[in-house]
Amino acid sequence: MDRRSMLSLSAIAAMGLALRPDNADAQQSDIDQIKAAHEAFHKALQALDPRKMEEVWAHDAYVTLINPRDKAISIGWDAVKKNWEAVAAFWSEIKTTPLREGPHIHVNGNVGWLVAIADTSGKTKSGNTVTSAGTFEAQTLENRGDRWLVVAHNAWRVPQ
Repeated sequence: MDRRSMLSLSAIAAMGLALRPDNADAQQSDIDQIKAAHEAFHKALQALDPRKMEEVWAHDAYVTLINPRDKAISIGWDAVKKNWEAVAAFWSEIKTTPLREGPHIHVNGNVGWLVAIADTSGKTKSGNTVTSAGTFEAQTLENRGDRWLVVAHNAWRVPQ
């Protein structure tokens, strides 16, 4: 068998492995776990408790966060944690509700990402009420053994 035929057979074998049902099951399991991690993120946000937010984030130097009111990127766990503390200090209550279909999730190895649209409402500590603000979200997560943790979260308001 010549080298070209060997490469073709190797490629076909690799495609077969990638399309095996157990890989599809593993992919769906990862998607379900990422969806659950995203829901845990929103529960932590709605609790306005930075300690709960700590549980869903990786605590690495490269994690990043951009919230809708931010004017700069928070880079590194210490900056991200400080940002969530500022969020908790600003809001007295906040609620996010997923809109439309989604989130749209993709997994590649130990990295997954999603995009979604959520409706945000709540009340600031100064007494202002936000009745409805559509928010685009993009989130990147890494698999850390038995859990998916957020390594990047970006949220911005849907233009009116």
